[in-house]
Amino acid sequence: MVSKVTRSPGADSSGIYRRPRLVLKVKRFEDIPILLGKNKSYPTPIRIVGADYSQTRCVGGDGGTTVDTGGLDKILEFGETSVRAQAGVRVGTLVRALAERGLELPLTPEIGQISLGAVAVTTLPQASYGAGMAQLSSCVTEIKLITPQGKQMTVTERDRDLMRVLRSSFGLLGVVHEVELRVRPLTPVKIDYQVLTLKEFSGRFTSIVQAPGALRLHISPFTDKITVERRTLDETASVSRSGIWQVRNSVMRNVLPAFGSTVGSVLAAPGLRNAMLSGVQRALRATLDRAARGVVLYAHEWMRDMPNEAWKARHTYSLWAFPQADYPKMLAEYFNFCKSYYKEHRYRSNVVSGASRLHQDRGSLFSVSYTGPMFTLEPSSSGDSGWDDFLIDFNDFASALGGTPTFNQTRALQVEHVTKSFGERAKLFRALRQRTDPLNRLRNGYFAYLLG
Repeated sequence: MVSKVTRSPGADSSGIYRRPRLVLKVKRFEDIPILLGKNKSYPTPIRIVGADYSQTRCVGGDGGTTVDTGGLDKILEFGETSVRAQAGVRVGTLVRALAERGLELPLTPEIGQISLGAVAVTTLPQASYGAGMAQLSSCVTEIKLITPQGKQMTVTERDRDLMRVLRSSFGLLGVVHEVELRVRPLTPVKIDYQVLTLKEFSGRFTSIVQAPGALRLHISPFTDKITVERRTLDETASVSRSGIWQVRNSVMRNVLPAFGSTVGSVLAAPGLRNAMLSGVQRALRATLDRAARGVVLYAHEWMRDMPNEAWKARHTYSLWAFPQADYPKMLAEYFNFCKSYYKEHRYRSNVVSGASRLHQDRGSLFSVSYTGPMFTLEPSSSGDSGWDDFLIDFNDFASALGGTPTFNQTRALQVEHVTKSFGERAKLFRALRQRTDPLNRLRNGYFAYLLG
């Protein structure tokens, strides 16, 4: 029935403790109802895992059964406007297969390791080009799943309200085994950069957000610099991949996290660590300045595959989203927060913070831009000593300023943060989940605490 049955070692590869009793890998989706029906053989809770790159305990096993869907790895059908695949297919595999056919997803993530099952039912905000689509689950047009009672169910966009709930259900309403996603013709993307001070960013903010294109920010509170990365779709552009841009890409996504990890473990004195990290970030900005010259590429080229063992990536982060209108003011508060925290605790994040502009997207119940356009803020780290304590204070800071978290990417989340951010939406989801899964077959302690 399953290809693998193992005892859990306690901690998973990302370093977050899941503690399931059993870890299974399914070969066929037809086996899933059997798992759900045998409570004694496969103890509650049953949680589904794809690549296991979540930043929280949303797939925590809690003495139950963790089911790995990696064996459901077939792309089933390519169409002109859609693609159908099993839940275990990695988004990187899918995106490259689409590119070979001159197609792409409307949104392309930074990390290729995410499974399509996770894409369908989790909150994964992405730098967006326009209203209506600012997270990966909004690309999903059909979901096939097994209910907690073991019944097959298919939900399409015609079931708009149900689809909205499923797209951020985190496996609590059923086990996804197949998805359909919309696609479009492969389109060149022009990449431009501006390196600004906080004052310059605030002064130009209106023009920055009114200009077309998707926005990513690279934020350095201790050097008072914000790098604005604009991605503009241009069907007429000729692809021109800058060599220095490729160097920048490698440094930003591979070298810097590893360097931060090394500095954190080798240099004990906070002052030395601070000086070294600031120096590296100045060098990175110089690379970005040179990289800004005429880079045109396809979206799948900025996507990277992380190691199969999450801890080897040496990169972790936490995500909150804030209303676009107040973002410059919030960013000034964040710069002050980071400097005050360092002064008191002698700790600073050792990787550049990221951010994305999100257009309004009401496609899922827990979309972080459900109420309007937002910008994320994503403090990042190699997971060095002091990071977890920093996030506890940062979460309170973010919540107080009207931030919205996610259940899978916001670490150290508390009930009061969820209640303040989601209010009636959280109550609606809780009521629906209780009706759908009255025996709590799919609910673990993490969601029991945050959502009841």
